[in-house]
Amino acid sequence: MDFLINVLKDHEKSLDALISRAEDVISEKQSLLETQKSGPPDSPQVKVVLKDWPEFRRRLKDVDIICFDLVESVFVVSASAGQKIYEFREVIPSNASGPVKMGDKAETYRLSIGLELHSAGTGAKSERSRAFELDPQYTRGWLSNNLGVHQDFIVCGDIEL
Repeated sequence: MDFLINVLKDHEKSLDALISRAEDVISEKQSLLETQKSGPPDSPQVKVVLKDWPEFRRRLKDVDIICFDLVESVFVVSASAGQKIYEFREVIPSNASGPVKMGDKAETYRLSIGLELHSAGTGAKSERSRAFELDPQYTRGWLSNNLGVHQDFIVCGDIEL
């Protein structure tokens, strides 16, 4: 009987040692995967500017946040994915115009990606150089549907390096 008890105790010690080693290996593997995903702490982020909207969409795996803005006459969408920042830009031509809406005479302009911009109104700008503006709620919803990213991860603004 004592012999069986001693054998069981030896097996218990061996199992404890194996479980401890397995936990260490799993922990090392997880930290290695996290380091590979985010890069070393001191490695700089890389900014990739894409000219092709479908290519931009394909690159959005494991997105942290998406920012959009209209800067001067350029529509900009930036996405942070790990150590990379992907950016898509589309310039609005200075002679851009679209169909006039009845009533308020506001114009819309459809970007090549399908997003609609609305004129900022008449006033300081002449008919030949019309300013357009973003509707943040509409743009957030449009990007969410088009990119397959929840609206909580899409903001009006910019990503700074």
